[in-house]
Order: sequence, then C-alpha cells, then structure tokens
Amino acid sequence: MRFLVITLASGLALSAASLPSDNQLSAEEKAQGWELLFDGKTTNGWEGFMNTPVPKQSWAVEDGAIRTLPDNSGGDMVTVEQFENFELSFEWKLLEHGNSGVKYMVQKDWAGPSFRPDWPESFKARARLRATGLEYQLLDDRTLNANNPHSAYSGCASLYLVVPPLNKPEVQLGEWNTSRIVIWGTHGEHWLNGKRVVSFELNSQELLDQVQKTKFKNVPGFGIKGRGHIALTHHNSPAWFRSIKVRRLK
Repeated sequence: MRFLVITLASGLALSAASLPSDNQLSAEEKAQGWELLFDGKTTNGWEGFMNTPVPKQSWAVEDGAIRTLPDNSGGDMVTVEQFENFELSFEWKLLEHGNSGVKYMVQKDWAGPSFRPDWPESFKARARLRATGLEYQLLDDRTLNANNPHSAYSGCASLYLVVPPLNKPEVQLGEWNTSRIVIWGTHGEHWLNGKRVVSFELNSQELLDQVQKTKFKNVPGFGIKGRGHIALTHHNSPAWFRSIKVRRLK
C-alpha cells in the first residue's frame, strides 16, 4: 500500500502554469524532491563507464538533448552518483531501426562476466565500455524485433531479457516519448507514455529463474536489490535523451 501511494502521487497532473520546460523542474516537482540529472547544456554529473571521462566521440549535447554519435565504440554514459530507491523520469527519441536503453543498478564489478569465452579479445575490450545493469529497453520493435521469437523479452520498455512489457502504448518514432523507472525496496516498475507496462520483484525466485535463462546468468548478483549507477546505452544508432530527472524514495 505504501508503494501504491508513491506511484499515484507521482502521476498527479501539474497545472498549466507549473509545467516545466525541457530540462527544468516545476515548483511542484522541486517540492516533491525531484532533481535534474541533465541540465540541457553539459554532461556535468556524468562519466564514462569504469571511472573514465565521458566518451565525447560517442555522445554530444545538441539542442537541449544528449544524443549518440555514430562512432561505433558503444561507449556508455553513467551517472557519477549511485541510487538505491528512486523514481527516474526521462524523455527519449529514436529513429527507424533505433536501439538504445537506460540501465540502472549498474555495478562496476559486473563489467565482463557475461562475456562468452569464444569472443575475441578485441570484442571483449569494446564490450567493457558498456555498463551492465538492469535495462529499460528502447527499441524500434517494428523493424528490429518483428521476427524475434523472444521479442516479448527484448521489446521496447521491457526489463531487457527478464520481464516483458504488457499492453504497452504505441511508441512514436522520430518524436519524444516519456518513460519512468521506479525502484522502491524490492519492487520495480517500468512506465511508457503514461502507462505502467512492467512490474517485478527483485530477489524473487521468479525473477532469478528468468535471469538464469539469459546471458546475465554469469553475472553474480544480477536481479538482487542493490545500489548502482544509471546509464545511457550506446548501440551505434541515433538516440536522444532529455528532461532526465530523479527523485530519491525513502
């Protein structure tokens, strides 16, 4: 019941006078404890994975958004801070064939354990630039997932490979969409364009059993509640993010 109150409160409509512009907080949001993770101008508060500088060959700030650059490195951006119980809201945009994601509970000691032993060293080196964590998948389902037999588990808004989305609203390619991630205690939710589409329980046997069916089975502690970074994923296709904001839940 306590979590239900949080969920409903976060969805209250703001008055027209208090609606924030892109990358800004309204007075009501500030009162609710929201913080901006992106100021619309710089990458302050972000870094590359494994305590490296933001990969400027992979990301740029353009027209009030963070966007990917086609450098083929796959380098991810992560928050300097870590979060445990939180509500994250962000706007995003993909084009046709788009593929990206927002990861959370990112653990730096998870880098690499999901590698297959037959992968060449050059591929492993590139993959180490990618953060490992639970992922809110962002995807053009119509072109990249149409013939995938496991499409439900890798579709847009899924908890990637672990929990499929249900009854999700349409995603508009080339236009801004809104998503939310909520983690409070062991309970988690994904929202897409105002609708809850994923609900799960960290630490649960059901979730951990599904993890064992994925590439994350070799990642110790994957699916167990923890504190971690938030990451924007670079998959070598155009993706834009803005109005990234978080509030810490107690």
